[in-house]
Amino acid sequence: MNKIIKSFVAIIVSVVIFTACDNDFDLVTDKVEIPVVYAIINAADTAQYFRVERAFIDENISALDIAQIPDSLYYADAVVTLTRVTTGEAWIMDEVDGNIEGYPRQDGVFATAPNTLYKLRTADITLESEEQYMLTIDIGDNRPQIEATTVLIKPPFLATPADEGGLNIDPARRFRINWNNNSTNAIYDAYVRLFYDETIDGVTTPKSIDWSLLKNSEINEIDVLSTGFYDLVGNSLVVDPSITRQQRGASFTLISGSIEISDYIRIGQANLGITSSGEIPVYEGSLSYGLGLFGSRFTDLRDDLVLTQLTRDSLSSGPRTGDLGFQ
Repeated sequence: MNKIIKSFVAIIVSVVIFTACDNDFDLVTDKVEIPVVYAIINAADTAQYFRVERAFIDENISALDIAQIPDSLYYADAVVTLTRVTTGEAWIMDEVDGNIEGYPRQDGVFATAPNTLYKLRTADITLESEEQYMLTIDIGDNRPQIEATTVLIKPPFLATPADEGGLNIDPARRFRINWNNNSTNAIYDAYVRLFYDETIDGVTTPKSIDWSLLKNSEINEIDVLSTGFYDLVGNSLVVDPSITRQQRGASFTLISGSIEISDYIRIGQANLGITSSGEIPVYEGSLSYGLGLFGSRFTDLRDDLVLTQLTRDSLSSGPRTGDLGFQ
């Protein structure tokens, strides 16, 4: 399932700052309402979850106070529809509570309950790569209908590491993986997850460490020093002779994002450099009305990877991790 259900803090704060800096902005009414949408299709997920909310600019009430009022945060009668453009197949999404679905909203700026999301089971719809899909949102009260389209990203061809194969991280060599870039302007995240059991005073706890290889990258290859993996493990764990750690294998994850996600991240990072203006950019995206994002991504998970003997030996007796009790 989609585990990246965002809170829109950046978008809504952008709206507030943007309008506050505009000297020509006239608050004619008590409230200015702005729809905010976060919708990403992932064919690898068992269900699709979209978030539809609204931001307010109010001359009398702080935006932070408004965000804590559920009735102000969500639309009461929104109808969210996903359509496959070439065939006309359309699916109306179910309104659900993310807290009940297993995706609670983190404490912070926004009210945490209810946590309204819109859901479609992937098995109940037709998702085909390189097909165009339309998102339609009717928020009622004769307000403009929100529309956006995206082309479902085509999964890259990734030959290695093979499913249920071995993962070799040789500290004497560079760690290299590449794949065919099948989609224009795609963006990638990639990481290796090491699984191990940690035993302290007879109590064993399953744990993991993530080695980040790519983040928001447009490059379709990984070429890094393998020693970075052992440095990460060595710096993340405490040295304690009473602790033993049993290696259990690893996984490799490659996440591909569509051009809309690439643009969203690029614009959001535009003013983060030391020579930036310091202003937070507002990302309007492809929505016909409101702010937010409608795009697609694909998660390629290579799970149950065994560690090669060389990798296991390097963890248990190597200079960076040999004193951590790996067996």
